[in-house]
Amino acid sequence: MKHKLTSLRLRILLPVIAMTLFVVILLTTLFARAYIDMILQQEQEVNTVGFDTVSRTIPPLIQSSIHEVRGVLADDRISSYTAFRYASAADRIHAQVSCRDTLRAEITRNSAIYGLFFMRKDRSLFGALPDGVFFKDNPADNPFPQDIISQILNVPLGQTVWMGPFSASMIYGYENDKTLTNVMVAAWKTVDVSYGECYSLMLMDEAVFEHQLAPLQDGKSVWHLFTENRAEIYHSGTDTCLDPEKLIRESNSGSVFRNDLDQPVCTFSMTLSSPRWTIVREVSMENYEQVIRRVRSTVGLVASLVLLVALALYHLWLKRFMRQFDSLLKGIIRMGKGDLKSAAFVPSSIDEFKTMQQEINRTRLALNDQMDTIRRMEREHMELEAKRKEQELMLRELSMAREIQESMLPHIFPPFPERKEIELFASMDPARDVGGDFYDFFLIDEDHLCLIIADVSGKGIPGALFMMFAKRLLEDSARQELSPAEILRKTNETLCDNNQAEMFVTVWLGILELSSGTVTASNAGHEYPALCRKNVGFELYMDKHGLVLGAMKGIPYRNYQLQLSAGDKLFVYTDGVPEATCRSGEMFGTDRMVGALNTCADGTPEEILREVKTKVDAFVDAAEQFDDLTMLCLEYKGPVNDSENN
Repeated sequence: MKHKLTSLRLRILLPVIAMTLFVVILLTTLFARAYIDMILQQEQEVNTVGFDTVSRTIPPLIQSSIHEVRGVLADDRISSYTAFRYASAADRIHAQVSCRDTLRAEITRNSAIYGLFFMRKDRSLFGALPDGVFFKDNPADNPFPQDIISQILNVPLGQTVWMGPFSASMIYGYENDKTLTNVMVAAWKTVDVSYGECYSLMLMDEAVFEHQLAPLQDGKSVWHLFTENRAEIYHSGTDTCLDPEKLIRESNSGSVFRNDLDQPVCTFSMTLSSPRWTIVREVSMENYEQVIRRVRSTVGLVASLVLLVALALYHLWLKRFMRQFDSLLKGIIRMGKGDLKSAAFVPSSIDEFKTMQQEINRTRLALNDQMDTIRRMEREHMELEAKRKEQELMLRELSMAREIQESMLPHIFPPFPERKEIELFASMDPARDVGGDFYDFFLIDEDHLCLIIADVSGKGIPGALFMMFAKRLLEDSARQELSPAEILRKTNETLCDNNQAEMFVTVWLGILELSSGTVTASNAGHEYPALCRKNVGFELYMDKHGLVLGAMKGIPYRNYQLQLSAGDKLFVYTDGVPEATCRSGEMFGTDRMVGALNTCADGTPEEILREVKTKVDAFVDAAEQFDDLTMLCLEYKGPVNDSENN
């Protein structure tokens, strides 16, 4: 009987202990997961502000620095030394002094530029650093390693390639406390008829990025900056990252992992637009894990105390409940000894069992509610994760669409460096990731240049697809040596046959005869072109419009002619320029556009487009851009003979 009672006590006690352990583990797990999710959500909000700050500081800083270096190479004091044609050693020394002063002034003026170098095709080098000037006219004296020189010489025209980081000691030839250890080099190729091929090398110090990221330091984050080949050029912490791939792979995953120093961290990353560098924010989770450990310890301690109290109460309850069995056992023992007197027996109540059943039911219901909450949280998390992946896929597709669209537009300037009759520049800034505007220019033959600017009625990917279709039709028709009006008519017929989306496109198309300056043009519902006569200024040319392309078949179009003289300029654009709107709802308008054109009418086409864009941005200020900004400017230099072109 005693053995059976002991076994009964154990069978009742073991489920109580197991249930207590299960509740403790479940509560601590739920708390840890909810707490980590809350912290990651807070850190994600910090990332939104931080990455937005980075995208608005570092890429513009790099692009503006590269743009300024391109301007430095155009300086006569630099370009003349690049050509390296001197009648005497004195002339060469004088040119070196002038070149040195120019480069040092540029480095001092622009804090983002650590050094400037220019390398000729024969590998001879000249340039300047804060503590030195380098005129290595002998290619054998070039201090850059052979592999870096080979990379520079293989840079394609019009493309910027980043190399590094490396120590500046390889240039100086020595190393001291002032020698930088993390220097990045941006290299690009430039071709000019006066000095031939030249390679620009812009050096940047990691301290530039430290200055840009200083406002984002919060005491618990480490910022890393990696190049496309995963070379670390900056980190705000004390230790260099040994495994960049892991740091980037685990970023934005919402998980906590161990870094190189075996510390619990979570990471968030963003890829910059230009250059394609990756910025990573590494957040320490050590303090948060300590909180979780303390909570687990507290919950475990409280659960232990509760279990001990429960065991004590259970023992008292069981002792009272089993009193009748003790009485029965004593009576049996007495009977075995020959005592046949009846023993008083008081039956015990089973209310304790009812109470226990109610508690079990309540516990079961509470656990069901908790499990429902867990399943709902997991469902919501999966839905959010699916939306996030869908958005990331959409962003990747839009980025790829924009790259494809930009690759279809001419983007190498000057486009025809061998043709001295013209100077040409064009630009497009889409309102979305991809736009509906486009421009194009190409030589139909040796004496005829075709110019096109157009605006598709739609935006986004549908507008971009319709744009590519219309652009291909216009180019194919133009290469058949048709007149502008016939090109528009033929393109309109084809678009109307294949326009289920009911989209349309406005087009201005002109064909310039290079030998005479005569422009034969036709307008299909597009904006009026602006014409600048030499020493007079820009004004709108009110040409007659035809119907937009893709709206109706059988529409005729008219040709008209413009006669350009040497020094005249032609400016065409889309409606995104005059219809740019500020916060108050006022449009930029053609009057402001013509005024902006006339502020730099004597400038180059590139300077004119940059000035108009600057005026539009200043007018719009922080208002959202609703339409694409597309512009093209041509300056007619006058006819030249064949020997000059060759």
